[in-house]
Amino acid sequence: MMENTGSLPWALISVHVPKTAGTSFAEVLRRIYGDSLRVDNADQPLAHARGERRLAALRHACTTASRALPEACVHGHFMPLKYAFARRTRFCIWLRDPVQRVVSRYHHYRRHGENEPHHLRWGLVPGLSLEEFVRLPQYRNTYAEYLWAFPLRRFDFVGSVERYEQDMERFVDCFGFARELAAEVRTNCNPERDAGREYRLEPAQERLIRQCNARDLALYEKMLRG
Repeated sequence: MMENTGSLPWALISVHVPKTAGTSFAEVLRRIYGDSLRVDNADQPLAHARGERRLAALRHACTTASRALPEACVHGHFMPLKYAFARRTRFCIWLRDPVQRVVSRYHHYRRHGENEPHHLRWGLVPGLSLEEFVRLPQYRNTYAEYLWAFPLRRFDFVGSVERYEQDMERFVDCFGFARELAAEVRTNCNPERDAGREYRLEPAQERLIRQCNARDLALYEKMLRG
């Protein structure tokens, strides 16, 4: 089933932070928008230095300032600042417990990314341990880096991966989509781990992740408080 989105007076901007169910959510957006969905993964913010990604987002924000977007929905790996000044936009994002997100990101890298050149630039070398990954500056506080100059309160919808089914219903209600579109979709999961199960960590590992991602933990707790 696909919604008739052609008459919507706004475009939905959906920010996909890595390992926050964004690939699954993209399938829901395809049900809703069909060919009116544009996937924007060109930026890859974490592939670039902090100054580079911020400047690129600011430049694009200036090019779209006061303009309406041609697409009904844009979803992907980009900083929301990129579309912050476009006309008639609404924003959504999903967050996940930062500890679990970091571990999931580590395992995804071990499965798929050990030979990508930009990973080597930031210290992602083959055989990297979880503790070594957590200490890499480029991959700390990912939420805070994505949301630079774009506070959480600017989002029209913020969902929690841990409450995915419940918050998916809240998502479709928030934007006026059909409830049938909230049926669960799970893609890009770790095949060695059952969906919905948390990664088990040693206490020292969890402490290290929390220490290295304090800003993300604060953002997540703020989201949970509503």
